[in-house]
Amino acid sequence: MTANGAVDKFRELFETRDAIAAEWKNRGKKTIGCISIYTPEEVIYAAESLPVGILGGTKSFAKANVYLPSFSCSFICGFLEKLLENEYRYLDLVTLPSLCDSIWGFYSIWKQISSNPEIYLLHYPSKRSGEAIKYFTKEVEKFKNFLEKFTGKEISKKALEIAVDVYNENRRLLKRLYMLRKSESPPIFGFEALEVVLSSMTTPKTLHNELLKELLTDLAARQEYPEGEVRLLISGHILDNTDILRVVEGAGGLVVADDLDSGSRYFWSLVENTHNPIENVSQRYLNLPSPYGPNVKGRIKHLTDMIKEFNVEGVVFLTRRFCDPYLFDHPILEQVLKQLGVPFLHLEHAYPLAKASLRTRVEAFIEMLR
Repeated sequence: MTANGAVDKFRELFETRDAIAAEWKNRGKKTIGCISIYTPEEVIYAAESLPVGILGGTKSFAKANVYLPSFSCSFICGFLEKLLENEYRYLDLVTLPSLCDSIWGFYSIWKQISSNPEIYLLHYPSKRSGEAIKYFTKEVEKFKNFLEKFTGKEISKKALEIAVDVYNENRRLLKRLYMLRKSESPPIFGFEALEVVLSSMTTPKTLHNELLKELLTDLAARQEYPEGEVRLLISGHILDNTDILRVVEGAGGLVVADDLDSGSRYFWSLVENTHNPIENVSQRYLNLPSPYGPNVKGRIKHLTDMIKEFNVEGVVFLTRRFCDPYLFDHPILEQVLKQLGVPFLHLEHAYPLAKASLRTRVEAFIEMLR
């Protein structure tokens, strides 16, 4: 398979994610929606169920607006709209880490209006202390016990260790893919890399691992390399629309790295595979660099490390409108970049995507960097 063909396969997986999940359900197995990357997917995998990363892209909020206030983030609005339109009919369960007011509000509303799919709230502590890890470990243990009853499958220590190995392999392979982008001429576009990661969030991991190995081999023989005048990093929440990166790269930028929930933060850190898999999984998910902790230090380190490691010349912040956790982080991140002397552009976006206005601002930013 050529490099272009290998990348196309991941795009196909992403675009047909609903059919893949529906087929899984038709085989008599559970499909479980994960509202964010802070849900411990290894526990779901160990229950022989399919974790499905939830995406919120939609063209209208007509039904969701009946239940949600006008200041709700478009991600939650989009997800609720899709549920009400029955687009997620294959889901048996949705898991929600208690990260923000929008998730809490959604949880309360869905419990009142429907039980299909069922919904589970995973209490996610705001601190990162030893006590917080112990608390979250107990929460993940409760989640495991719930899944055993919900799926009828015992989640053994051995099953969890296998799940950790499979997920860690996926993370290592994705990281190898990203490391190729450190070169002066990366062999893959930013939007293509995003498609690969997004497909990982919705595809059975064993299949994804095999395809990743093929992709890494094929990229070594790629003849036509992406071109771009400015090396950029994209930072933000879950970016489930690759059109944004197509706009950026079509304007002359080359996205060589990211600080995204649907990008590097999804796979950058591994789970230790030692004596207590539940505790190890809990530590990994609690320590992700995110805006949901007691301070922004984790995000600062991850962002600045990526800037230095990938020789980034400019940063584009993509903040979802009304996403308070990310908006509160942003002023501090801007100060850090000013101190580093790294130019940045801040764009707020929502569904549906306003491509024309985004392109105009990106083009001006890239022209300034030239």
